[in-house]
Amino acid sequence: MKKKYFGIISLGVLLSSFAQAQEYTDAEVYQTGLQLVQDKYLNYQASDTEKIAINGLKSLHQMDKNLSVADDGKRVTLYYKGRVVRSHLKPEDRQDVKAWSRLNDNMVKAAQKVSKEVHKRDFEVLDTVLEHGINQSLDGVSKYYPEGQSDMAVEKGVSRSFVANKQGNILYIKIAVFNQHTLNQLEQALQDNPEYEGIILDLRGSVGGELSEALKVADMFLAGGIMVLETKTDGSFSYYHADEEDKTDDKPMVVLVDGETMSAAELVASALQVQSRAKLVGTNTFGKGSKQELYKLPNGAVLGLTQGYFYTAGEEALDKKGVKPDICTYGVEDVADMDKFINQNKKAECKKQAREKQTFDMDAAKYVIDSQL
Repeated sequence: MKKKYFGIISLGVLLSSFAQAQEYTDAEVYQTGLQLVQDKYLNYQASDTEKIAINGLKSLHQMDKNLSVADDGKRVTLYYKGRVVRSHLKPEDRQDVKAWSRLNDNMVKAAQKVSKEVHKRDFEVLDTVLEHGINQSLDGVSKYYPEGQSDMAVEKGVSRSFVANKQGNILYIKIAVFNQHTLNQLEQALQDNPEYEGIILDLRGSVGGELSEALKVADMFLAGGIMVLETKTDGSFSYYHADEEDKTDDKPMVVLVDGETMSAAELVASALQVQSRAKLVGTNTFGKGSKQELYKLPNGAVLGLTQGYFYTAGEEALDKKGVKPDICTYGVEDVADMDKFINQNKKAECKKQAREKQTFDMDAAKYVIDSQL
């Protein structure tokens, strides 16, 4: 039996950890992952364990086109070049993670015996099977990340996360990602530019970031009230409230959003919109209103599982829906009469569009602010 080793790591959001130099087998990793889905995944259904196992095994075909896995409802059968290699009855209890883990492990070992491709990729097989099984079977945002390949760090690919400058009498602030520095950067920007008369908060293309930091930013612009709601496992809500002081003295404000404004950035935009603190200009946002927690697996991989959903203060769901702007600029690059465009902009729907580079949105935002001064 193949043995592998791993060491201790520390991540604040990880809710499971393992002892240094502890031995593990592939079957034990399968079992740990499946058990975490049953115990921690908010949307768990009785059929999910079986779906993960079967979808994972079907990924063997990606490694060797001669391999295929069939599921007739009662048995799982592995074929190589059309001939039966191994066939297993499914566990009587379809939620038996230990039984499914043994079945998967036996099937993979059988595939390695007949397939040179699978055999030579020995250390990739576990990741491939679990990644395909988890990612194809759950809600699309709950994912398996092989060791060292987690893209849960939202700053990946973001070169500059915060920009602030004066544009005439307007303070322009762009936040690409919310992290532990964002609040301090915002406070410094307000301190360095005390003479502004209006604010444009640009969240176009923002990938979100740390929820707690994003809500601190929203709080800077609000004088009390509910910012966002989060579902609990029992179906009730947790409420996030703003403090009683608007640090910007209720000066006119516009938030720019687009189809790539997502996650924590959507929460900020919705919090400011629902309380009528800011007008939203742009297109419908991405619609990622769920929260994932990270769990470490024995092989060093990370499992991100949905733990909750966020709603606006008006109890409108954000997930899959996003935030609709007050002024929709979808498909618009220029208009002859800005006043007419702003005042007659009452579209029933507003599609998603990436508009981070569109200057028209900035022009519209400035017009809205100037009309309030």
